[in-house]
Amino acid sequence: MLFVESLNFGGGDLFANYRDALSGVYLETLGRTLYYALITTVVCLVLGYTIAYFIAFKAKRQFAMLALVLLPLWIAIIIRYFGVSLFFLPTGPVQQLFGTDFGVLFTTRGVVIGLVSALLPFAILPMYNSIQSIDDELIYASEVLGATPLYTLRTVIIPLSLSGVVAAALFVYILAAGSYLAPALLGGPADFMMANVIEQSFTYDLDLAATMSVVFTVTLLILIGLFNHYANISEVLSDL
Repeated sequence: MLFVESLNFGGGDLFANYRDALSGVYLETLGRTLYYALITTVVCLVLGYTIAYFIAFKAKRQFAMLALVLLPLWIAIIIRYFGVSLFFLPTGPVQQLFGTDFGVLFTTRGVVIGLVSALLPFAILPMYNSIQSIDDELIYASEVLGATPLYTLRTVIIPLSLSGVVAAALFVYILAAGSYLAPALLGGPADFMMANVIEQSFTYDLDLAATMSVVFTVTLLILIGLFNHYANISEVLSDL
């Protein structure tokens, strides 16, 4: 239905809407959306792997730590974004503790921080599952043979937990790219992502909104296809 709606049957150029959707501010928004999703994914992978590693190997109360990771998922995502907003308000704890709010709200940093705070559990859980399933004997053998903890991490743990990293990257990137609330609540007009622009266009140009939806969906499918070319997604997900 969206594809049919996106075609310009009433004019001379059948793909006129696509020309508009792939130019100017709409193309910039698509690039911004993919960029924000990439930054969010990288930050979530770094933080998520560190937390997952700590829970798997260092934490004495793994169940309690996992409960803390899962707890935010029980809270509506809009409430979590409001929490981030309150945290950085001029009257919030950051301002009171450091004397400045670091100019986070209604900026790109605000959007990325909001996305990371909301999507971090989706990075931690698959990576924890992958790390936790590594055979302890392999790690022990590496240590017995004289490998340092850092060398063991680089040559044993990370390679054997790549399936979790790949799955986490896939989950976080898709969810971040489709975010509507984070840029709407924590960013400025210049930080709007595709979901925001599609929603705005829906009120005054339904054909353009449908076209951008098709373009955005096809773009994500192409990226997933490229991702699958280098990391077999079905094989990765079956390893979890």
